[in-house]
Amino acid sequence: MRKIYLLLMVALVYSCSVEDDSYLEYGDTNAFTASAEADACTISAGADKSTTITVAQAEAIPSWDEVRKLYLSLLDEGVSRNGEFDPTIWDLIDAFNENPLGEFTTVYTVTEGDCSDSVVLTINVVEKLPSDPTCELSAGADASKTITQSEADALPSWDEVRKLYLSLLEEGVARNGAFDPSIWDLINSYTGPGEYSTTYTVTEGDCTDSVVLTINVVEKLPSDPTCQLSAGVDASKTITESEADALPSWDEVRKLYLSLLEQGVSRNGEFDPSIWDLINSYTGPGTYSTTYTITEGECTDSVILTINVVADPPQDPSCGLSAGPDNSKTITYSEAAALPSWDEVRKLYLSLLPQGVSRNGSFDPSIWDLINDFNQRGAGTYTTTYTITEGDCTDSVKLSIIVVPDNS
Repeated sequence: MRKIYLLLMVALVYSCSVEDDSYLEYGDTNAFTASAEADACTISAGADKSTTITVAQAEAIPSWDEVRKLYLSLLDEGVSRNGEFDPTIWDLIDAFNENPLGEFTTVYTVTEGDCSDSVVLTINVVEKLPSDPTCELSAGADASKTITQSEADALPSWDEVRKLYLSLLEEGVARNGAFDPSIWDLINSYTGPGEYSTTYTVTEGDCTDSVVLTINVVEKLPSDPTCQLSAGVDASKTITESEADALPSWDEVRKLYLSLLEQGVSRNGEFDPSIWDLINSYTGPGTYSTTYTITEGECTDSVILTINVVADPPQDPSCGLSAGPDNSKTITYSEAAALPSWDEVRKLYLSLLPQGVSRNGSFDPSIWDLINDFNQRGAGTYTTTYTITEGDCTDSVKLSIIVVPDNS
C-alpha cells in the first residue's frame, strides 16, 4: 500500500514539472525575449527644442543647408545628425516664403536598426525680438536724407547705394548689419521721386536692435537762398526736318541744345534725357525736350531746353526742280558685301533716281556713313536723303537700300 502511495506522489510531481516547463516555454519565455529586445533599444533623439529669431535673421540665411544646420543646432549633444525631417527642410522654406511670420515645426527622427526615436524642433520667426534689459546694443535713432532724382540716378552701383544708407547711421553703430528690404530690393523698386525706407538690424549674441533708414528722392531741392547758381530760363528753338536730319553727330546735337542756354551758364551740366536718348527717340517732326542741370557744391539749378522739329516748307512753285519720287531696292547681304568701293555704293544709290535727275547732289547721311553703318549692322535698311540744288531751289528724295540675309 505504501509503495502505491509513493508511486502516485512521483507521478503527480512529474506531471506538475511537465506543466511548468510547458508554461515557461510558451509563456514566460516569450515575455523574457520581448523584454530583452525592448531593453536593447537605447537610441534617443533628445528633448523637444525651439528657438526664436527675427524675420531679418531668417531672410539672411543663405541656403537650404544653412536652414538644415539651424534645426540641427537645436539637438542635444550626441544625437545623430543623419536623421529625417518631417516636414522636410524644403517644405519649411516654402512655408516661410509664403508667410514669413510664425512657428515652423518639424519632427526629426533618428533610426538605428529596428529602433527609432523622434523629437519636435521649432523655429519661431517674429518681427522683432522683445527687448532684453541686459542688452545695451543700439542701432541709434531713425534717420532720413533727401536727395534729388539726378543724384539718385547717378549712384553707380549697389555698393554706393549701401554706403548712402549706412551714412545715415549714428557714429559707432556697426556697419555689418542686415537691411530689410535688402539693398537690391530697394534698387529694383526705384522708380524716381518717392520715399525708400529699409529696416537696418544689428546683432550681437542674443541681442538685436533696429532702426528705420529713409532716402527721400525729390525732383528738385527747394531753392536755397544762399545759392546764387542759375541755369537761366527755359528756352526753345524751331528747326525744319531737313535741318534736323542734317545734324551729323552726337556732338552737333549737343551743341544745338547748348546754344539755347543764356550767356554765362556753364556748359558742363547734365542732360536728362541724355543726348543719346534724344537722338534715339527722334522720329521726325515733333517736340524734343531735355532738362539741363548744373551743379556747384550743394547748389543746383535746372532749365528745360526744347527743339521743335517741323516739316519742311512746301517747294516754291516757281521752282521746277525735282529729285523724283522716293525709291528703294532690295539686295542680299553677299551682294552688298561684294560692292568693291565707295564709288560703287554711290552708283547703287544714284541708280534709284529717275532719268534726268542731276547726279551731283548731296547725300545725308553720306555714303561713308552708310558704309560704316553697314559694316556694323549687316542686314537692314539703309536710307539717305539725296538733295539737289539749283540757285535758290532745292528738292530732296529718300533713297533706300534694303539688305536681306542670303537665305531670305
